[in-house]
Amino acid sequence: MRRFWIGLAGLLTAGAVRTQENFGSLSSNYRPTNSVFINPSSMLDSKTWLDINLVGAGVFGMNNLASLDGTNYSRILRTQTFPEDVEYHQGKRKYHAYNRNFIQGPAAVWSQGDHAAGLSFGARSFTDARGITNYMGLFIEYGVQEYDPQHGIDYSLKKVRINTINFGEIKGSYAYTFLKKKRDMLMVGISISKFISLYGSAANVRQFDFNVQNDTTASVFDLQAGTMFMEEANIYGRGGMGLDIGFTYQRMLREAATYFPNSKRMGCRTVPYLYKVGFSIMDIGAVKFDEDAGTFIGYDFQGYTWQQYADQEFNEDNPADLFLSQQSNPDESFIKKKFSIKLPTFVSLQADYNIWASRVYANLTWVQGLGHGKNTFGVRRANSIALTPRFESRFFDFALPISLYEYRHPQIGISLRFWFLTIGTDKLLSWIAKTDVYGGDIYAHVKIPLFYSPKCRSKMKSASNYSPENLRRRSHDCDAYN
Repeated sequence: MRRFWIGLAGLLTAGAVRTQENFGSLSSNYRPTNSVFINPSSMLDSKTWLDINLVGAGVFGMNNLASLDGTNYSRILRTQTFPEDVEYHQGKRKYHAYNRNFIQGPAAVWSQGDHAAGLSFGARSFTDARGITNYMGLFIEYGVQEYDPQHGIDYSLKKVRINTINFGEIKGSYAYTFLKKKRDMLMVGISISKFISLYGSAANVRQFDFNVQNDTTASVFDLQAGTMFMEEANIYGRGGMGLDIGFTYQRMLREAATYFPNSKRMGCRTVPYLYKVGFSIMDIGAVKFDEDAGTFIGYDFQGYTWQQYADQEFNEDNPADLFLSQQSNPDESFIKKKFSIKLPTFVSLQADYNIWASRVYANLTWVQGLGHGKNTFGVRRANSIALTPRFESRFFDFALPISLYEYRHPQIGISLRFWFLTIGTDKLLSWIAKTDVYGGDIYAHVKIPLFYSPKCRSKMKSASNYSPENLRRRSHDCDAYN
C-alpha cells in the first residue's frame, strides 16, 4: 500500500527507523556517576566519596505525529498485547522524531577535597528526524499512491535531516575547585570520551522538488542531498572523540576557604550549600565510521520522470540508492565529511536550591540543543526545561521532574533511589494513565555507594558506629554542620 512512500522515505531516513535527559537522577548529590553526564564539574562536593555504578540502562522515544490512544505501557505489558491502531495527529506545520538510548557499564566517580575524577564505560545511540512537513505526514498516514488529494501538486522539501548513531564510549572526567573565598566556591570540570562506532546512517536533504502526478507516475524536478548508510553494524576503533566542559558556582552556608569535602582534614564533615548554579557545554565532537563498511551517495540532478513508482523495488540493505541510476557522480557532494556524524551537542544551565535541612531541594535544568553546519551530518539534541523538586538522603532519594519537551510538550516523571537501586522515568503518565502515548521513557541503575573514605571510617570508635541508627545520625550531623 505504501511501497512508494517506503522508497521515498528510504532516501530521507537512510536507516533511521532503527531517552530524554533522566532529569530525576541528574541533580542528586548522592549520584555523581549520573550528574557527570549533564555537567562534569558536578562531581565535586558529592555526598558520596566513591560512587560505583555496576550497570545502568535507559530508553527514551518521542514523536509528534503518531500515538497509541487510550492506553499505557503498564497495560500493554500486563495484557501482552500491543495496540494495532495508530492514531495520526495531522495539522502541524512540522513533525519530528527523537530517540535516545544508553547502556552504562562499570563506572566510578571519586570526590575528595578540591579534586574529583571519574571513569565510565558504556554505549549510547541517538536517532533524530527533523524537517518533516505536514504533507509528508499525510503521505505517511494515507500512503502516496492511494491519496488522491495530494496528487498533481508541486512540493518542495528543504532542510530535512535524519541521523542515527550507535557507539561505545570510554569517558574520563576530572574536576577541580579553583576558588574558595568566604562562602563562595567555583569549580570546573572536563570529560574526554573515546568512541568505538558501531552503526550509523544519515541524510541531509538540501532541496527536493517533486510532484506525485497520479498513482503510477511521479516527477522529480530537483534533488540535492547527501546520504550515508552502513549496511550492517561494524566495530570501528577509530570512532572519534568527544568533549564536555562544565562550571559550577556554589554559595555555601558557612566559610568555604577551609572546606575539603569527604576529607579527614576537617573531620570528614560537610558544609551544605544554600544554592549552586552550573553551566556546561556537552557532547562536542563527532562519531566516525569505517568508509570501507559503508556507502555514501551524493545526489544533484534534475528532471526525472518516475514511471510505475508503486512497483519500484528498493534495496533493503541500502535504501539510499533509490535514485542512484540518475546520478553520474555519486561520490561528489556538498557534504564535507562523508562518514562522520556530529554528536548531539547541547548547552545546559542548572540551578539547585537547598530548601530545607539539606534534604529538600528544588532544581531547574535547561537543555538547548545546538545545530550543525549545513554541509554536515549531525544529530540535534531535543530541547527541554525541567523543574525538579526532590528529597534526598543517604539511603533514599525521591524526585518529581516536571518538564517541557521541545518547550511545548509537558511531561511529569518520577525517580526513586533505594540505596543501590535507582529507577525512574521522565514520562510517568505513559506508564500509569490512560492517555495518548506519543513515546516512552524508563531508566535504571545499580550502584555501590561508598559514603566515607577509609580514613574517615577509621575515626569511628567502634563497630557499633556502623549501625543504621548511627549512620543516619552522622548523616544528619554532617548535613546540619554550620
